[in-house]
Amino acid sequence: MQRKVAYGLLFFFLIVPLYFLANQNFTRAAVFALGIGFGYAVSRSRFCFASAFRDLIMFRDKAMSRGVTVLIAVSAAGFFVVQFLAVLQGNVPPGKINPVGWHLVIGGIIFGAGMVLAGGCVISTLVRVGEGFFHYWGVLLGIVIGSVLGAFGYGYWKDILISSQKFWLPGIIGWFPTLIIYAIIFFLLLKALREEM
Repeated sequence: MQRKVAYGLLFFFLIVPLYFLANQNFTRAAVFALGIGFGYAVSRSRFCFASAFRDLIMFRDKAMSRGVTVLIAVSAAGFFVVQFLAVLQGNVPPGKINPVGWHLVIGGIIFGAGMVLAGGCVISTLVRVGEGFFHYWGVLLGIVIGSVLGAFGYGYWKDILISSQKFWLPGIIGWFPTLIIYAIIFFLLLKALREEM
C-alpha cells in the first residue's frame, strides 16, 4: 500500500511540472519545483521556529537556533541589498516598513503562545499534516481561521497603525551604520550559539 502511494505521488510530482512545461508556463513549473524542494528540505531538516526556542531553553540544544539565526541573517542581507539597490536607482525602498509599537509585543506574545499550544510553527504544522499526523489538521484549521479573521480585520488595524511612527534603521542612521549594526548583532548571536551553556 505504501509503495503504491509513493509511486502515485512520484507520478504526480513528475506529471504536473511536465504539464506546465508543455504549456510553456515556465514560471509555474519553476514555482512547483521550488515548492517540492522546499517541502522536502523542511521535512528532512525538521525545521521549526517554535522548536528552535524550545530546544534552546528546555534542552540547551542550540542546533535549531543556529539554523534560524542563519536564516534571518541571510534574509536580512538579501533585503538590505534589494532595498539599497532600489534607493541607488532613485526608487522607493521595496517591502513594507511598518510602525513599531505595543502591537508588535502583543502580536508576538499571541503568536508565540499559539505556537506553544499547537506544538510547532506553521511550517512544521504543514510538514506534520503532510506526514499524516491527524491531530495537526485541527492546528491547520486554526491557522486558516486565524488568517481569514486577520485578513478581515487588516483594514481596521492598518488605519489605526498607519499614523504611528515608522522605524526604518537605514532612514534614521544611514546605510553603512545599519550594515555594521546588523553584522555585529548576527556575529554576537552566532558566537553565543556556538559556545557551551
